[in-house]
Amino acid sequence: MNRIVLVMTAKAGKTREAIAGLKAIVDHVSSKYDRKTEVYMQVFGGTSGTFYAMADYKDLASAQEALAKLMADDKYWTLGEKLSEALISPPMVTLLQPV
Repeated sequence: MNRIVLVMTAKAGKTREAIAGLKAIVDHVSSKYDRKTEVYMQVFGGTSGTFYAMADYKDLASAQEALAKLMADDKYWTLGEKLSEALISPPMVTLLQPV
């Protein structure tokens, strides 16, 4: 199992907007692609307003296939652009493989 983790931080005063934007994206991806994504908000330690979105894929090929679908999805891009207005910078994307 491979896991993709996106880490992003809300601008000061934009935490609610970031939560709403993340929820909209996760709901869209879940309903359109049957893809479960979990989102967590950092509460203690580190930078306040940091979010972690995680999705698991059985292998690298399935992760790449899912990414290709998202890149062609206009609604996904619209939702992502709206979310970006609440973020300090674009999300940092990490691919994790089990050891």
